[in-house]
Amino acid sequence: MKLAGVAALIVIVLPGGARRPQAEDPAPIQRMVATERAFAAAAHEIGVRDSFLTFFADDAVAIVRGAAGQPPSIVPAKAQLAVRPLQSLPLQAQLLWEPFTGQVSSDGSMGWLTGGYAALSSTSRDLFGQGAYFSVWKRQPNGTWRVWLDEGIALPDVWRDASPFRAAPDPDAGKTGSASDTVAIAEARVAAGGDAWISSLGADVRLHREGVMPLVGREAAVAWARAAWHAVRYDVLQSAVAPSDDLAVVIGDYHATSSAAAETGSWVRVWKRDVTGRWRIVFETSHPGSA
Repeated sequence: MKLAGVAALIVIVLPGGARRPQAEDPAPIQRMVATERAFAAAAHEIGVRDSFLTFFADDAVAIVRGAAGQPPSIVPAKAQLAVRPLQSLPLQAQLLWEPFTGQVSSDGSMGWLTGGYAALSSTSRDLFGQGAYFSVWKRQPNGTWRVWLDEGIALPDVWRDASPFRAAPDPDAGKTGSASDTVAIAEARVAAGGDAWISSLGADVRLHREGVMPLVGREAAVAWARAAWHAVRYDVLQSAVAPSDDLAVVIGDYHATSSAAAETGSWVRVWKRDVTGRWRIVFETSHPGSA
């Protein structure tokens, strides 16, 4: 689902063979957010299976976490959804969510969103699950937005004050790396965590970790990492980079050690270039493997 670069045009064929160029979307983040809300509204009416099949891109991927000590794998997402049984209507349980913050690439081809979600009974309205979702969206050749990756973490409490939507700030200027670096070079630099990872974090980075309320800001992310792990190794499994080369999403697995035990799991990281052209981490989510 590689879209054209910022200078590319979508051509509409008119009667008589005339061709009229159509400019790129002038409001990409607003349209991505509106599509996320339409996705959530569809799930409210027709359930998870059918709404996800509708709003996922054909090349959407899913992370399958391995058993304890085993690395995760990346599989086609729609194939997994298609084999799920149809949900009975009216729905007995509902999954509700709302976008809170996110960003798009400068060419309007790719973006990410995060917000709170809640699972509850349709009849009693009892809450039986809550968390934070993270979705990566790509603009399709026909101009619509579709999900490329959907991830989430469970939270110990409902994420309150997660509205209204506001665009995530651009990263502050860093000193690590150079404007000529690819995101692969940036990832190789932070593979062992530590100071290289810290120096690559944007000031307003968001860190989502299974079972932990969302952490915002470099200091909060660093404090969590130092308390949770003695050492960590990150390995890249797959990445997606916007044609404008200023926004990238990378999926991988990690191997960490702590005072309690060794831990293996999956992670997703969003990189964005700062005003100097250096890559900065603006979002990161991680999830340990299955027990």
